[in-house]
Amino acid sequence: MSRFGVEGFTDEELEYYSRQMVLPQIGLEGQRRLKGKRACVVGLGGLGSIISTQLASMGVGHLRIVDRDIVEISNLQRQHLYGVDVLGVPKVEAAAHRLRRLNPFIEVEPLPLSLNPRNVDRILEGVDVVLDGLDRMAPRYVLNRACVRMGIPYVYGAAITNVGNITTVIPGETACLECFQGGLDDASLPTCAVVGVNPSIVNIIASIEVSEAIRVLLGRRPSLANALLFCDLESLTFERISLKRAERCPACGTTEAQTPLPFEEVEEICGREGRSVFVVNPEDELQLDMGRVEKKLASMGLDIIRRGELGLTFSDTHGFRGSLLKSGVSILEGVKDREEALKIFHRILES
Repeated sequence: MSRFGVEGFTDEELEYYSRQMVLPQIGLEGQRRLKGKRACVVGLGGLGSIISTQLASMGVGHLRIVDRDIVEISNLQRQHLYGVDVLGVPKVEAAAHRLRRLNPFIEVEPLPLSLNPRNVDRILEGVDVVLDGLDRMAPRYVLNRACVRMGIPYVYGAAITNVGNITTVIPGETACLECFQGGLDDASLPTCAVVGVNPSIVNIIASIEVSEAIRVLLGRRPSLANALLFCDLESLTFERISLKRAERCPACGTTEAQTPLPFEEVEEICGREGRSVFVVNPEDELQLDMGRVEKKLASMGLDIIRRGELGLTFSDTHGFRGSLLKSGVSILEGVKDREEALKIFHRILES
């Protein structure tokens, strides 16, 4: 019991949250409720780094953060959770250290994983809300379907150039992502590496995602249930678009048999300077001994650029560069095709 006579909070916690506890929408009981909740942030890029920072500072008791990437210098323009001191470190590792320093009163659970149909149920198990920090539609569809199936509220958000949009999916009640934005192919969509992204739109979209998630965690109706908010910084306009569930939606509609979403063992993504980057996903999550991995890489003539607890980054003298996470996810840059990426992946892990 603190000197204020409030069970469940230390004096320091009460002071930490004092400026939001005076809000009538939160109060002491709301803060207590947030402390007992679990949120999952999938993707720790521009959106996810802001989302996780705000959720942590607002006192959501357990924060599960999921990402497969490492920190690169091109991230820092908008991903303010990181600094130049953590370049080459897995994002989940760098984020967890920063968030624990930001708020020592919560639990942070970092998962260095590539979300896919095989692991999504384990990733989402036991959480109360999921927030979207992704930058591709394929994993978003996996996430959307899992949330619909598991009955977990899903706050979707996306931002590119000067525009962004947000909606909140309440399974069984509202339109889901595939009701209004299904069937998109990532290969035909622009990426921030090609067309750019304004940090201001990223901050706006991420902040509204957090606002929606906090409403869900407090037991309030989200403002964007069955509505899509479209934001345009260039014209400084906000447009609210009504949504409706699609009867034949492949995710939440009356269609009897869903077409399973594919597991991609090798993905090609846009890299630095237009070079292709291949992400290799192991069929099952691994728990690699990073010390043994480091010795294996050295035996292959590769130099370790950065060591971390959950992954490391390496390179050679010919422009090849890669990262390997403890889960087995590999990011390889400077290889010519999928086959070469798989060959390198298996060679690293053969022992």
